[in-house]
Amino acid sequence: MHSERTTDLSILYSNLKSHPTNQENVVLIKTGSMNPVHRSHISNMVRTKQYLERVYNFNVIGGYLSPTHDEYVHGKLGNELISGQHRIEMCRKAIEEAGQQHWLSVDMAECMGKLMELFQIYFHSRRW
Repeated sequence: MHSERTTDLSILYSNLKSHPTNQENVVLIKTGSMNPVHRSHISNMVRTKQYLERVYNFNVIGGYLSPTHDEYVHGKLGNELISGQHRIEMCRKAIEEAGQQHWLSVDMAECMGKLMELFQIYFHSRRW
């Protein structure tokens, strides 16, 4: 579950204050194994942000990389699994290296959550 411990909302608040607008606000979320994270994960987020702002005139106030839970990644990649904590840290460093920390952050909720809770959230959201 998302909480202050897993999801840093300060970027959203800061960008809302510093860029007040009548445009529709948008937050981007990129999920995946990120085993390992690479430049294309970051550049896809940057390009998506630029596209939405240019073509649809949206105000992208933030974005999150959300590495997938270890159990899922282990089932997919077996012994090639990089632990969730390391993938989270690698995402942080990749965001910093790309100079995108003013709008992009790591959401740890999926990676740190219990697998059954994640399935319950997923199936509940699919009903809507």
